[in-house]
Amino acid sequence: MARARRGMLKAIFGAAFAVTIAPFLSWGRFLYRQEAVKEQIRQKVANISELPPNTRINFPFPKTGDPKIDSDPFRQYMLIRTPAGEVRALSKVCVHLWCLWEYIPDLNECQCPCHGSVYNPDTGVAIRGPAYYQPYPTNALPMLKVEIDENGDIYVSQLDGKVGYGREWKRDLTRIQKIAESSPDTDAVAYVPLWNPVRASRAASILKKYNLKLVKAYGYLARGSAKEWLAVDTVEDAAKMDAVYALDVMAKPRDLLRLAEDKDVIMPLLRTPAGQR
Repeated sequence: MARARRGMLKAIFGAAFAVTIAPFLSWGRFLYRQEAVKEQIRQKVANISELPPNTRINFPFPKTGDPKIDSDPFRQYMLIRTPAGEVRALSKVCVHLWCLWEYIPDLNECQCPCHGSVYNPDTGVAIRGPAYYQPYPTNALPMLKVEIDENGDIYVSQLDGKVGYGREWKRDLTRIQKIAESSPDTDAVAYVPLWNPVRASRAASILKKYNLKLVKAYGYLARGSAKEWLAVDTVEDAAKMDAVYALDVMAKPRDLLRLAEDKDVIMPLLRTPAGQR
């Protein structure tokens, strides 16, 4: 894959090359790759008060204080707080041909301006465009671990994946599989982002099909070209929304594993066993 990617990059030299790397700061800085980080780094990025829902902050990681190094595209990340309040830290390097994407708050999407790849901000998984058609695991953005302390300070660490290449996002299912094997009758709570927003009736059918108890539904009401983002905790209130883009559900682990195969579901992301949220 790496050899094929380098071949594609060589093939776009010339006029197309200038268009492809347009979002980068300069070709010289593009070549200034991030060196391997052997020591554990835990870096403060912001306070949660600086990141209201549906906003983002760009930052370099690992930050050195050297402007030349810190501006390298392969060190660029975006801290996103989704309308649902989830906080994610994603590599900004598109896994298609290495342009830098941007977060579009009105759509709750990460969009690459070069070739139209679009990523879900909850998972970093490509949902449309050329990156979507790349084979697993090269269809997802690398992600940093996010921790928020008692003061609301947001720290990032432990890069999962390889910048520019992808991340093995499906391995998160192993946590659910372990619970299914050790405690099959234990209810678990999972956050469930969808590939694309669905009608409330479709969300209700998903809940029924997989024996899921709704904890919270995340969606929106259309207000012309804008959206009013909502989070509700009953099926009745969810039915009033124009679309649902994610769910919090409680279910047996075996039902969460079945849910993972649904065509509308990206991935059930385990929160904690019931009662320990």
